[in-house]
Amino acid sequence: MRSMAELQKSFKASLLSMSGLLLLVLLCLHITARASMAATNEQKKRLIPVGVILDLHSALGSMVNGSLALALEDYYSVHTDTATKIDLKVRNASHDNVLDAAKAAWDLVKKENVTAILGPENSEEARYVVDLGNTAYVPVIWFSPSGPSLLPPRTRFFITSDSTRSHCSQFEAIAAIIKAYNWQSVIPIYEEPQFGDDLIPCLYYALQDMDTQVPYISAIRQNFTDVQITKELDMIKDKRTYVFVAHMTVELWSRLVQHAKSAGLVDKGCAWILTQGLSSVLDPKALNIKVKGYMDGALGVRPSLADSNITKRVELGRRIVPQYGKSLSLYGLWAYDTITALANAVEKAGLANSDESRGDLRNETGPELLKAILSENFTGLSGNFNLSLGQLEPSQFVIYNVQAKRDIIFGNWSHKTGLVPDASVIVEWPGNAKERPPKLKIGVPKTHFTEFAGFTVEGQNVSATGFAVELFKQVVDVLPFPLPYEFVPLNSVSPSSYDDLLCQMKDKNVDVLIGDITVVASRKNCVDFTMPYLDSRLSIVVKVRSDSDSKNGGTFLEPFSRSIWLSLAVGVAGAAVTVSVIIFEIRKMNEGSNWHPFFLNPLLIYVSGVDILKSRTSKWVMVLVMFVLGIAMQVYTAYLSSILSERTMAKPSPWRDLQDIKRNNGSLGYQKDSWVKDLLIDQIKLKDHQLKALGSLEEYNEALSNGTVGAIFDETPYLKLFLSKCPSCKMTGPIYSTGGFAFAFPNNSILVPNFSAAILKVTQNVTAFHEMKKSISLPDTIDKSEYKSDVDMRSLTKEDFGGLFPIIWSVLALFMTILILKVPPIPNWLSTIYAISLLLSGCIRSILVLIWRFFKRRWRLKQ
Repeated sequence: MRSMAELQKSFKASLLSMSGLLLLVLLCLHITARASMAATNEQKKRLIPVGVILDLHSALGSMVNGSLALALEDYYSVHTDTATKIDLKVRNASHDNVLDAAKAAWDLVKKENVTAILGPENSEEARYVVDLGNTAYVPVIWFSPSGPSLLPPRTRFFITSDSTRSHCSQFEAIAAIIKAYNWQSVIPIYEEPQFGDDLIPCLYYALQDMDTQVPYISAIRQNFTDVQITKELDMIKDKRTYVFVAHMTVELWSRLVQHAKSAGLVDKGCAWILTQGLSSVLDPKALNIKVKGYMDGALGVRPSLADSNITKRVELGRRIVPQYGKSLSLYGLWAYDTITALANAVEKAGLANSDESRGDLRNETGPELLKAILSENFTGLSGNFNLSLGQLEPSQFVIYNVQAKRDIIFGNWSHKTGLVPDASVIVEWPGNAKERPPKLKIGVPKTHFTEFAGFTVEGQNVSATGFAVELFKQVVDVLPFPLPYEFVPLNSVSPSSYDDLLCQMKDKNVDVLIGDITVVASRKNCVDFTMPYLDSRLSIVVKVRSDSDSKNGGTFLEPFSRSIWLSLAVGVAGAAVTVSVIIFEIRKMNEGSNWHPFFLNPLLIYVSGVDILKSRTSKWVMVLVMFVLGIAMQVYTAYLSSILSERTMAKPSPWRDLQDIKRNNGSLGYQKDSWVKDLLIDQIKLKDHQLKALGSLEEYNEALSNGTVGAIFDETPYLKLFLSKCPSCKMTGPIYSTGGFAFAFPNNSILVPNFSAAILKVTQNVTAFHEMKKSISLPDTIDKSEYKSDVDMRSLTKEDFGGLFPIIWSVLALFMTILILKVPPIPNWLSTIYAISLLLSGCIRSILVLIWRFFKRRWRLKQ
């Protein structure tokens, strides 16, 4: 028998077991009762039908639909004691079919008696839905990525989760990026129709206080073929702008970016900015946005999300992908929060006790529901969710950079702080470039006059040189914004004419052309010119005289020809007169005439005067001869003075002007490949055979020296260089005005005003600009008086009297011989006669010079 202690122990164990079993039974009964009560409460909940119109075949539609379903599941798992429960009535409406959306909306309002409608995606579809909702008092909540200017008409029952302010705020953030990088022009590329009308006004509004221009707006439709997209990208390339703002759906973007890459618009020197429609995908590794990998280097903006709910967002994203096969985006978060707001509003509006009957389309509970929706204010997964104004308030934006298919955030933007970049993040641009795009390509042609523009090649290194290149560098330095650039040598330009080069500027893949480019009216059809950086006119250069002419030892003999010199020496002062006078005097010899001196020196007849002669006949002969010799001497003196004067003055031009060349069928040189040839042929009407193309300063000099051309017709900057190297040349004739030398930009380039202002600033720095011109031997002015050569202005030298000095030296030698031999000196009366003859000759010379100048002036006036 068991003891009492064992019995007591056994009884206690049995009692404990029975107590535990009883507690378990009671717990099960409680749980069952609770479940039964919950089921009863769930059955008692009033189902509130809410319509949903989406394109379930699109990435956005399927993702939003999944987000709505998960939002309902999460909400009612937490809020178990609500009297209402939203019942989603989903309708599929094609993205491009307005009739599908209209039919779905009518079915939801008429048959399902929905109290609210979410969607549709397309703004054109939403217009009809909003009109119907306004008529039926059914609030319509829209969270499409389409912009606010395409929003349906603002009505009482229309609410948008994507606000106008928020939509324009993203473009204000984009404008801040553009300003930070000093981009002067951008091209928006948008999906037509639902993305365009918001982009255009919002972007223009954001850029209105900036110098940035929009030279072209590209609209691309979802149904565009590859050929049409390629054609549109070619239009964009023609605008020579390399900063693009993309505003479209991911589906169209995935096609566009591949074509852009083939067109060379995703290479170095380009920049892309993605709006929040492309930037709002939260999972950068998702399959449907791998297209971002093609756009490494792109910038993007998207609303900043609150950090407090980051865990919930990540969890929601993980649930969306396996169940619906789509990545969660910002629009999915807005949809999630919209369901939360709508479920709260349905409960607040007391729809559990409302009458379901609807005699007509009008929903009598609509105003109360609308009021409750607008009163919602909470922090959701997308941030602060407040619809008090019928739309979400704008939030902060983050600025990111796509690097190796990852979004690297490098800044934030808000209305209060503006753009705040993260200095620790290095931005990478398309093509793995580190330098900010775009980098302007400056075309430098190698012209005939490399003093203005050219380039040198040393191995693999190419460096641009010349006056225009140095000036361009200084102009860029004074621009109000940094401007990256690189020089692109244009070697062996074919065709080499600047006219063709300017019109083929796009084919040369350059953004600016610098050099000795003259502003000509016909060229403005192809390019836009800056203000001239150098004055340029047209004139003529001629050869003054050769160096051999300037140092002629026979100048003393030039007034008379050889025949005259022979006539004077032989006919007058020779045998004819001297022999005749001696004969006449010999006849008087028997009468006591002193003929002995004349016999010893017959030339004494011409220096002794007539008083020494005894024969009257010889006296008259000598008077006549002296008169003739006096006239000859004065003419000789005047003509010699004229010759020597011409040595100190520039010779007149062979022609007075181009018309004179034309009349006399003269030859004229011009610069090879210059526009001047067309002017000479078309306007001056010179013949082609009169013109000679010359390609360098050496050819200019050679052609003038050998007489191939009589003059050079060219622009004054070239002629200045030529005159600095040709001392025996001068500029002459009239001066024809031209537009000057300038830089050439593509038509409608916004950089032209900035460069013109900078050129003015550089050229007005007189000292520095003078030194630049001095470096290439370019004078400051084009005043013709400055181009007198050193031959024109030289003093007379002994070489001009090379024929006279030997005679003087001979006479001196003769007199020295006479002095050594102790020959009797010359009588005083002979010196007196000589002095008188010099005085008379001076008077006669002065009279003849006056007469010469008078007739010379009259001759010039007649000419």
